[in-house]
Amino acid sequence: MGLFWQYGIGRSLADASVRAEQGYATAEEARAHVLDLETKVHKLTLVNHALFELVAQRTGITEAELIDKVNEIDLRDGTMDGQPDRESPLVCERCGRSYSRRHNHCFYCGHVNPAARVF
Repeated sequence: MGLFWQYGIGRSLADASVRAEQGYATAEEARAHVLDLETKVHKLTLVNHALFELVAQRTGITEAELIDKVNEIDLRDGTMDGQPDRESPLVCERCGRSYSRRHNHCFYCGHVNPAARVF
C-alpha cells in the first residue's frame, strides 16, 4: 500500500508542477498582451490630444464644449459610465427597422449599411 500511495503522491506533484508551469505561461502571455494594450492606449491618447488641439485651434471649440459632448454621448445609453453604447442596434435608412451592428445590411429589406459612419 505504501508504494501505491507514494506513486499517487508523486503523480499528483508532477501534475501540479505541470499545471503551475501552464499557469505561469498563461500569465506571461496575458502580461505581454496587457503591455501591448497599454502601448496602444498611450498612442491613442496622444493622437486624441493632438486632434483636439488642432480642432480647437482651427474652430475655436473649447474644452468645456468637448466635455459636454463626451458626456452627451456617454449618456446616450442611459448610463454615465465612461463607455460608448456599443450594443444599440442600427436603424435601417430604408425600412426603419433595427438590426445588429455586426452586419452591414438590413435583414428585413436587404438595404446595405453605408460605410459612412465611423462608429
